[in-house]
Amino acid sequence: MNNDFRLPRRRFLRQAAAAGCGLALHGLGSPPAAASAEYSSADVAPGATGLLARPRRSSRVAPVVVISMPVSTDANPRACAWGYLDEILRRAGLFFEHLPPAELEELFHRPPCVAVLAGHLPLTVKQRQALLAWVNRGGCLVGLGGTSGLAELFGVKGERPLAEGWLKVCGDHPVTRGLRSSLHVFGGYTFMPGAAMPLADADTANPLARGSAILENRFGQGRALLLGPDLVFSIVHIQQGISVLQDGKPAPDGSAPINDGVLKAEDGLVLDWQRDRVPAAPDHGPIFLEPVSDELRELILRSIFHLARQQRLLLPVLYYWPRGLDGVGLISHDTDGNDPAKAPAMLEVMRRAQVKSTWLILYPGGYPASFYRQLREQEFEIGIHYDARSGGLHTGWSRENFLFQHQWVRRTTGVEHLYSNKNHYTRWEGRLDFWRWCEEVSMHSDQTRGPSKKGTIGFPLGGSQPYFPLDDESASPRLMNVLEVNLLTQDLVVTCPPEYGPQLLDSAMRHHGVAHFLFHPAHILKPGVADALTKLLDYGRAQGLEWWTNEQIYRWESQRRRVTATFDSDSGVTLYSPRPLGQATLLLLRPGPEAQALRVNGQTVPGVRRDLHGFDFDAFTFDLAGQTKVQVG
Repeated sequence: MNNDFRLPRRRFLRQAAAAGCGLALHGLGSPPAAASAEYSSADVAPGATGLLARPRRSSRVAPVVVISMPVSTDANPRACAWGYLDEILRRAGLFFEHLPPAELEELFHRPPCVAVLAGHLPLTVKQRQALLAWVNRGGCLVGLGGTSGLAELFGVKGERPLAEGWLKVCGDHPVTRGLRSSLHVFGGYTFMPGAAMPLADADTANPLARGSAILENRFGQGRALLLGPDLVFSIVHIQQGISVLQDGKPAPDGSAPINDGVLKAEDGLVLDWQRDRVPAAPDHGPIFLEPVSDELRELILRSIFHLARQQRLLLPVLYYWPRGLDGVGLISHDTDGNDPAKAPAMLEVMRRAQVKSTWLILYPGGYPASFYRQLREQEFEIGIHYDARSGGLHTGWSRENFLFQHQWVRRTTGVEHLYSNKNHYTRWEGRLDFWRWCEEVSMHSDQTRGPSKKGTIGFPLGGSQPYFPLDDESASPRLMNVLEVNLLTQDLVVTCPPEYGPQLLDSAMRHHGVAHFLFHPAHILKPGVADALTKLLDYGRAQGLEWWTNEQIYRWESQRRRVTATFDSDSGVTLYSPRPLGQATLLLLRPGPEAQALRVNGQTVPGVRRDLHGFDFDAFTFDLAGQTKVQVG
């Protein structure tokens, strides 16, 4: 799927409120300009491939405001990633709008809100003075990646550039409480605290760059939270990695020999073998058990929640999953070998477990037509397992070979629209090219980015949150219309001890993401594999997880992001969903420990307490269709 709609770079950040797949304010639910004529626009996440105009102003506006502006990469090479803040907020279910620095005086004429500086912005003296005055009068400000020249407001001094580091939490604070990962960050600044209270320090190899990294400051009647490291760039960098043009460096302990002569996703990883892995039971093998990028996302979200609670703001969050699920699971099957005797054995295991899974078909060969008919009739998903490893005719790394195999799978399986792909052996070259190929054929989701070696099991290339990648290499940065769903491991028993499965699943559920496991039909008859798969499925259900296909994940995420909001009063919001969104869960931030009275379309509804990233919300589940008015208090 091509995207011909472009904006000049200098307007990118200003209009990025509509980038991504828009949970945004006021009617950003129209399909992208470049929707393929071959498929219904209803299957395309709105805005995922383009940038739409900023929403119209209204008397009641969003509780979260993102302040952004164009910043040349000549001044800061990481600046092209700052627009990705929108994707982070939309995945979290927040409603927000953008405000360019030239319009900061609007903050004085609107209801209270949390303002977020999208990066280390070169604000003018007048713009800095406006923010100083606004916070002094009671406003709340979050700074990302630097002070934007507001050191006094943030209560810091001695700004020091940070190339790479690891955050170390100091003290007990709701923004940093309970984090488990190494909190590996790239870019931004550290500081000497002045009036501000440090919440986390940065450890780095450069002693001159060490200092406080996260700080909170009271300024006049307001508050300011400074997240000095460039968290937005760090998230993009961890997820998308560096360009894969040669073998990556293997783990020094021999646990991850990724220098195997086959270029793959792990060859572009940027995490650290020593500091970002932990030993997993029972064999103490080092794996990426804790999702670093998930926790970097949560630092941003927690900062917003914290300041919103201080102001007692009406802050609705359209939760990640229906029915308040803590997370979802995905089982995929790469059909290496296409053995017609083993495929029915795998299908029988899944049928007995009553779990629908995603079957990714490898060229050439394939299964009998009758087997594909079984999969379709029983509502299993069929996708493509692109082979760029074998090196034969049509099985090398190229756009033409991918397009050929895509058409072959469609013809062979009888499935007109393939939603999902995973590359054989997690093959990858370059950085963004493959996602562009997926867009070209309206392949809406990919599962390639994950481990091929025992020592890279877990979260080496991002976290459990599915995400839309950022094309930061084009003249006009844009989000790509391919939902990436990271792979955690493959074939328990064969690749790693079966005990790894529950530990990885627990990590994904702690962050309300996707626990994605690969089981090859080629291994299902090996001793212990079917039993390990069945136990994993049972364990997930016991933890409250539901097992979905990859297509289900994409469809839910696409439709959830179409929901828009209008804030009618300080205590009321109207949600609009152009298509029914069944059993959606809405969260409303609690300003204190007491439950809030909730009314939906005039009817009182019982809310239940729900913890999200360490903050208390009132939650209720309902069928969202058309307009729904929600009143608090």
